[in-house]
Amino acid sequence: MSAFFEDDEINSEDINESKTEETDLRNAVLYNTDWTVETIVNQIKKNRIDLSPAFQRRDAWTLRHKSLFIESILLNFPIPSITLAEDSDTKRLILVDGKQRLTTLSQFMGSSLGSKNNNFKLTGLSQLSHLNGKNYTDLASDFVVESITFDNFSIRTNIIRGWKNNEILYSIFHRLNSGSVKLSPQELRQSLFPGDFATFILVYSEESSALKDIFPGIEPDFRMRDVELITRYLSLVLFIEDYSGDLKKSLDATVENLNTTWPASEADIRLKLQIFENAYQALKAAFEKKHLFKKWTNSGWEKRTNRAIFDAMMFNFQDKSEISKIIGKKEDIQEAFKEVSQNKKFVESIERTTKTTNSLYNRISIFGDALRKRGFSPPKLELLENKIKVL
Repeated sequence: MSAFFEDDEINSEDINESKTEETDLRNAVLYNTDWTVETIVNQIKKNRIDLSPAFQRRDAWTLRHKSLFIESILLNFPIPSITLAEDSDTKRLILVDGKQRLTTLSQFMGSSLGSKNNNFKLTGLSQLSHLNGKNYTDLASDFVVESITFDNFSIRTNIIRGWKNNEILYSIFHRLNSGSVKLSPQELRQSLFPGDFATFILVYSEESSALKDIFPGIEPDFRMRDVELITRYLSLVLFIEDYSGDLKKSLDATVENLNTTWPASEADIRLKLQIFENAYQALKAAFEKKHLFKKWTNSGWEKRTNRAIFDAMMFNFQDKSEISKIIGKKEDIQEAFKEVSQNKKFVESIERTTKTTNSLYNRISIFGDALRKRGFSPPKLELLENKIKVL
């Protein structure tokens, strides 16, 4: 089954919006080094490269894909370089590009103790089929030539030094991945802003009934769209008054803020997340999943889900008593949404410049006003000097 928000790219966080000064980019020194596989994995084991169990949890490659990568090394095929950024204070290395490759190497060599794929056995090899079913320990004991070839294989590693702000890493990350599958910047955010909240929200996203319904699958969404969506929700309900029109900065600030205030804010966050779960289930019952968070026109419901509509609906139902009204007022809430779907300002706020402060205010307040006419009591907002105020 495909992910609920899979096709909604227009409203996704866009790291291409990141503004980076040319001088800052030029002052970031990039140097290249050739590290052997053994050296790189040793750096990971010594915690000098950030590949913690929580970060490894999102594994995009299948075992066959991992095995073919190992086979390419054993055959001395060229592989893409790894890009890291050195933290000037701690001297630890932040992973910018190459997560799946480093994770695979670490797992194959048995250095990822928290991973289900740790010490995996090779499978699906075509050129080196005699190694199918073998792990790294087997290579070291029974296939000495292959073991030495693997350990000593050289990987070009790009290391960025002297970067002044995270915008530089976002810019580089975007350019490195612009020619491949579009990646969520949440993956990089988890690495740039490690902390108690970042760890908590990653684990929570894997256990959340609502998020598993939105992003179904055996494994958690490897692009971390589930983590990004729940971070977006918390950013709205906790920090909407700080929103300045830059979604990426808003989500960064949310993670950074909650990392700093954790555990003092933990109880409140858990309460907010329970409300999120209840609101999602009630709204799904009211609209049916096939229509939830989707645009409505006179021609009917569109197929694509829309994060801007997610904002409008979820923000207006963050109170237990309001959520409890939903089931008894299913027709009213659908009628309210169809009414605002004819409102020009509301439509523009979910279709065009969705990330501006004005658009965020319009889609939430216009839908809120329509709900208020039908007996609901959503939060009241006011827009003052391009800032949203909760009354």
